[in-house]
Amino acid sequence: MFRTAYAAPFLTVTAAALALGACSPDNLASAGDSSQAVGIVPIANQSLPDPIEQELAPICSAPNAALIEQVQQQLNTEREARGRKPLKFKENLTFAAQSQACDMATMGRLSVVGSNGSSVVHRVRAVEYGACSSAQLIGRAGDGFAQVAAWMAHDPDEEIIVHNKFDDAGVGVVQMGGSYWWSVVMADSCG
Repeated sequence: MFRTAYAAPFLTVTAAALALGACSPDNLASAGDSSQAVGIVPIANQSLPDPIEQELAPICSAPNAALIEQVQQQLNTEREARGRKPLKFKENLTFAAQSQACDMATMGRLSVVGSNGSSVVHRVRAVEYGACSSAQLIGRAGDGFAQVAAWMAHDPDEEIIVHNKFDDAGVGVVQMGGSYWWSVVMADSCG
């Protein structure tokens, strides 16, 4: 079972940016099918602990299970309408999503970045899900139907929802300050 800690809202981050231009030969890669060099520059905070050692933010409880189920059903409705297989909703990914929803509500701002600069990659690792890839959706709509509709109206979010590579997901929601704070973690298992 995955480890949790409630002492502090710490999560981890890893990120990389692509930069064009002159880089050392050690950081060069070919760009697609061209021979143009592209530099890969890591921008992760090296002082952060290894993700598996990381603690997740304290968990705020969801206002009610019906809200979560509403989003789960709507996500799968959108996927199936486009010929995609339905997502399986996993307890550990739900925990990661609920943790970020709580963290956002506590911070008072929408962000896929946790309160310590973390990313979804390390939250997924912290709940011991062996992901080959992962993505996160966030929002503050009034109900599940409105939130999924907002995501579907935004091309990058729609692409995440209907992408074939994602098999599993978790949905989190917190009601705080008169708003619902939504978080969906999507991933595909390597094992």
